[in-house]
Amino acid sequence: MMRWLPLLFVALLGSSFPLLVEGAPAPELAIEFGDDVITEDGKNVVTCTLCATIVEDVVIMLENGTVTDDQIINYIIDTCARLNIFSNPDQVCGGMAAIALPTIKYIFSTGVVIPGNICGMLLQGQVCGLSDPEPLEWTIAPSSNVKPPVNQPSQPPTGSPTIKVLHLADIHYDPEYLAGSLAVCGDPLCCRASSGDVVNATDAAGYWGDYRTCDLPWYLIENSVSQMASLHPDVGYIIWTGDLTPHDVWSTAKDENIMIIDRLMTLVAQYFPGVPVYPTLGNHESHPVNTFAPPEITDPEFNTAWLYDEADRQWARWLPAEVSSTIRYGGFYTALVQPGLRIVSMNMNYCYTLNYWTYYKSQDPASSLLWLSQVLEEAELAGEKVHILSHIPPGSGDCWTIFSREFSKIINRFESTVAAQFYGHTHKDEYKIFYDTVDVNRPVNVAFIAPSLTTYSKLNPGYRTYTVDGQRPDSTWSVLDFNTYIMNLTDANQKGSEVDPVWYELYQAKQEYNLTDLTPQSMDELFQRMKADDALFQLYYKNYYKNADEAVAEGCNNRCKSNMLCRIVTTDIADQSKC
Repeated sequence: MMRWLPLLFVALLGSSFPLLVEGAPAPELAIEFGDDVITEDGKNVVTCTLCATIVEDVVIMLENGTVTDDQIINYIIDTCARLNIFSNPDQVCGGMAAIALPTIKYIFSTGVVIPGNICGMLLQGQVCGLSDPEPLEWTIAPSSNVKPPVNQPSQPPTGSPTIKVLHLADIHYDPEYLAGSLAVCGDPLCCRASSGDVVNATDAAGYWGDYRTCDLPWYLIENSVSQMASLHPDVGYIIWTGDLTPHDVWSTAKDENIMIIDRLMTLVAQYFPGVPVYPTLGNHESHPVNTFAPPEITDPEFNTAWLYDEADRQWARWLPAEVSSTIRYGGFYTALVQPGLRIVSMNMNYCYTLNYWTYYKSQDPASSLLWLSQVLEEAELAGEKVHILSHIPPGSGDCWTIFSREFSKIINRFESTVAAQFYGHTHKDEYKIFYDTVDVNRPVNVAFIAPSLTTYSKLNPGYRTYTVDGQRPDSTWSVLDFNTYIMNLTDANQKGSEVDPVWYELYQAKQEYNLTDLTPQSMDELFQRMKADDALFQLYYKNYYKNADEAVAEGCNNRCKSNMLCRIVTTDIADQSKC
């Protein structure tokens, strides 16, 4: 999440440009940079020219052996101030720069990064262009086995066994959340004692959370997990798609991240004893935020071994011992849920364009896609179905296009093996459709993207459950239906601390959208119907924002609708031909 975060820091190899996309006021930017900023529907689009200018400045400073770290950090702070991005640029931009600068200097010192490619990779949706695209091109060798004939899976007979699966996404626990503190502080994260003084009562953070740029207090998380356990005592297993830590990107620390991971893992184990959990890593679990180094980086100051070792230790509560080696190597694993169904947990942070290391090595870091292809080939030969889970959905604007393209090829090849995909990261309630690479209008797979528990931002807390085809001869192991649950934050805060929030079912997918099933064909038909039926689309929009009061009141105009529908059918940001 936080697409704005690294645009200033692209200056420092690509980590701060999204600051501006959702940040600074148009007048200041327009005055400062003229035609470098375009304002559309009240939002600023940082153009390639501005990006290139900042990158060029920082590269010059990095190449100049006499420029000190403090001078580089002060440049970042001054740029933040000139762009009027945050209310406290010294704290936020200075803190981000101080944390990230050692990693960025190390990466730059290798001589591998091509500065002229940075903006084209970071702002790939804006088609900035690449000064030297050839080193960025790569492919995954296709499976040597012939793709089997594709047969439309039949729906299970009435009364067939099913499994209920709970999906937790983007909790973002903030240990410093303080009810009554300032919720409109002008920084990436508010609702803390350090956020500033509350002048207007309406600017104060609610007890149970806040719709503004705030994450969650512990007592709401514990209440939520407790109610999940009460509402769903029949959960067969849990998938957990990452982002556990808060959005305080300027003050992260390894020790705090480890504490948060441990506390949340222990909480879920406490309320769901004996229930298997299949986790994956979000981009916020690392330190500095978003940084996931490839395995060949062995220097403990810069590699990600500390996080992978911690993940292996925590996840061992639920996972078999044999997955330890791949978790510690690259943060991914595969495990058999039960005979016939396999989980593959991917580390999509390797495709993240806000990960500094993506600019160092974008060519299948940790060979994770090659590994995925091999796992799916073995599953196909064994007659298993596979559920893929990860944090960042392929095709997102912040997932590198070539990685997304190669991933989509793998999904296409193994469409009869991959029964479903599950992601988080966007904080919204949505889905994506993958299409055949030959018959380009034929849908082949569905990615289910679950809503966040965090309210960040303008969102109600939410989660999902899935009904999955269960253990039986010729089970498809496909998603038969899903249910989204929310709590109304406005109502909870009005009732106050003495009354527990009420969680309820927002909608059931088949009933809400008049679907016969959730096959790729049916989900494509839903997409086609939403293009023609605005009332149906507005229902999707309401659910996309988890029926949050402010977001629903704002509504969705034609441009908003076009963008949202485009997200559904885009699995490679460079190919928006379905939009």
